[in-house]
Amino acid sequence: MREKIKDLRLNITLSGILGIIIGILLVVYPEKSLSAIGNVIGAVVIFLGIAIIIGQIYEQGFNAMGIAVGGVLAIVGIWIFRSPEAILSIIPIAIGVILVVHGLQDLGLAIEAVKYHAPRAWLPFVFAVINIILGAVCVIASFKIIPIATQIIGVMLIYDGITDIGLVHKVRKASTLVVDATVISEEDI
Repeated sequence: MREKIKDLRLNITLSGILGIIIGILLVVYPEKSLSAIGNVIGAVVIFLGIAIIIGQIYEQGFNAMGIAVGGVLAIVGIWIFRSPEAILSIIPIAIGVILVVHGLQDLGLAIEAVKYHAPRAWLPFVFAVINIILGAVCVIASFKIIPIATQIIGVMLIYDGITDIGLVHKVRKASTLVVDATVISEEDI
């Protein structure tokens, strides 16, 4: 169980650092960042389309319907890659969903903080709720002015990354205190 918690802490910390970096890029270069993200999404969709086509030819035997689906995906990927602004309004929605998911993860960490009797255990709950609200705002405001929304999303990602790292540190510290107190008590016996 300790290994799972340790892995979860590492994943959340790395996710937090990545969120901070992406957030800074979105704040400083909103249009370029969204265009680059759109290009990456287009490239991934192209790759998936090609992979489906190849998979249908070699693994399934010649499946015309599967090949058609792969072809359509590849064409949509090319369209997205050539015109990333066409899907830019989808990106804030996706980031909003990520923020909500991170907020829910933070709620899980807040529960862990309460289990370990961390001081001011209510604070992680507040951070988690703020993350969830920011994610909802991100989804609601996605069709507004894209550059401004992108900069706001960048600030939200920076906040999310900082709070994720802070919460992981708080839970780690509280769990270490519980383990240390247990060891000291057993040594006294």
